Amino acid sequence: MRTSNATISRQLSIAAIAVALSSCSTDAPEPVRGVDLAVGAPDNLSEMNLMEWDGEKISYAPGVEQYELNTWLFSDYSLKDRAIYMPEGTAATYRDEEVFDFPVGTVILKSFMFPADFRSPTEDIDLIETRVLVRFEDEWKAFPYVWDHELGDAVLRVQGDVRVVDFIDEEGVAKTSNYLVPQKNQCSECHLLKDLATDEDYMTPIGPKARYLNRANTSAGQTKNQLVHLQAHDLLVGMPDLADVGVAYDFRELLAEGVTSLDGPTVETAARDYLDINCAHCHNPEGVSGISSQLFLNYDNTDLFHLGVCKKPGSAGKGGEGRTYDIVPGDPDASILVYRTETEELGAIMPLIGRSLPHGQGVDVLRAWIAAMPPDDCEVAP
Repeated sequence: MRTSNATISRQLSIAAIAVALSSCSTDAPEPVRGVDLAVGAPDNLSEMNLMEWDGEKISYAPGVEQYELNTWLFSDYSLKDRAIYMPEGTAATYRDEEVFDFPVGTVILKSFMFPADFRSPTEDIDLIETRVLVRFEDEWKAFPYVWDHELGDAVLRVQGDVRVVDFIDEEGVAKTSNYLVPQKNQCSECHLLKDLATDEDYMTPIGPKARYLNRANTSAGQTKNQLVHLQAHDLLVGMPDLADVGVAYDFRELLAEGVTSLDGPTVETAARDYLDINCAHCHNPEGVSGISSQLFLNYDNTDLFHLGVCKKPGSAGKGGEGRTYDIVPGDPDASILVYRTETEELGAIMPLIGRSLPHGQGVDVLRAWIAAMPPDDCEVAP
């Protein structure tokens, strides 16, 4: 249910009164930000004092850094707003390929929302959830917060939720998402890796990597590269010269021009980076699905067989729908990879959680990439 204008006005009035009352005190202490690691995540998101929602837009507290990614991590077309908080006086340590090494106490916020009509993406916004990753002393932990617009706050809901969301897409077509707010335990399906040296599982963020952050944050009105911005504000240490930092494909080009505007090498780069951000958190040599399937979709995998080319899946079940190989060069329709990224059938859909709709632009670029490969029917001649 969307928040009414009257409800929003009432919430804003209450907020204004609270601000006025708090301003009467001259010795009010600065609010504690983040999470008390000894206690754990609070019941309400507002207790972290990191972000607010006024019914139209998100605002962040001082010291919270908003950021954007180059390549689109698809979740039923939902719009996302991302931010990181690190305790005062701390900084992340640069890593070239891996997620940055964030200090204890770091909080990563990712909010998901839908406009009623994507042709007017800043109007009539339905903010559904804010997912929170917290860096504790020995591990990352994930917490799903669902927004209660009558309360004006997001509430911790470890059991998750499913929302039916109706919206109009950018082409004017009506769509319905069976949007999943993951259960707390489901977060590990995407964020869990295995340390091959110790055989121990560990949780990790996905997006805050150098190659994804290597761009300006236009939604925050920044013109400076995000990595340079973090470094200049003493929030990132150990970064090399920016010219030596990798950069993922910027999907704004694909969204603006369409896949037919891209040349062959760019199509391959866009497809590989799309798989990297959407699939490789599981399908990599340390990912649970990668270890079991031996399908590695990380952008820097150079082994064509482990990329899926002429590779039979270990157990695709009905996920293959009669197809034999993950990728059949030159033939997208015969490729299991394409089928599983465009189907809406439960049990066959990939990723297993996080989408109920196919991503048109994403499927288009995967199809174009496979179609451009030198044809091979994958059948070995006698």
